[in-house]
Amino acid sequence: MLGSVIIRGFPVRSGFFLAFIGFLSAAPANAAERWQEYLYLQDGFSAHFPEKPALLEQLHRTSQSVSGTVGERIYSFNEGGVIYSVSIIDFTKGDVDPDIAVDEVRAALIGSGTLAFDGSIYLDQMHGRELIVVGADGTRYTDGIFYIKRQLYQMKVVYPAVNSDPAGSSGIGIFQGTFHFTDPY
Repeated sequence: MLGSVIIRGFPVRSGFFLAFIGFLSAAPANAAERWQEYLYLQDGFSAHFPEKPALLEQLHRTSQSVSGTVGERIYSFNEGGVIYSVSIIDFTKGDVDPDIAVDEVRAALIGSGTLAFDGSIYLDQMHGRELIVVGADGTRYTDGIFYIKRQLYQMKVVYPAVNSDPAGSSGIGIFQGTFHFTDPY
């Protein structure tokens, strides 16, 4: 049959098939076009978000401080239920064991579900840890954790099983693939 494609034994008009495939592949691409780079020199990173992230400043609990807390700045954006965030935990005012600081953040994340992956990651020649945790409800937590210049960076995506993020799971790759440290040395 000229002008048709056979799929599972059924002829499909190639124009419709190509338009349908084009629609499917264009949806994430169109969603990705909204993503812009946001530069935060004072916090030492740049990241792409679908829109300008909100900033939350709070105290972070840790055993690595006499007071039991240190400052934390969280840049985050919620896109259809998917939360893209970068946290900077400030350990510059004390004597800190970086391994313990990273392990505390790791343990808190693992408390959200079942550990699916825990491995090394390199970003801008900086060594860190990558974790994927799956919650009981199917929510996936994808994290990159780095300790640089007495600050702990946590790059996190919270991806619920049910969400309406127009970028779909490709948003995770956009967010993680475009994150950079501005002055890691």
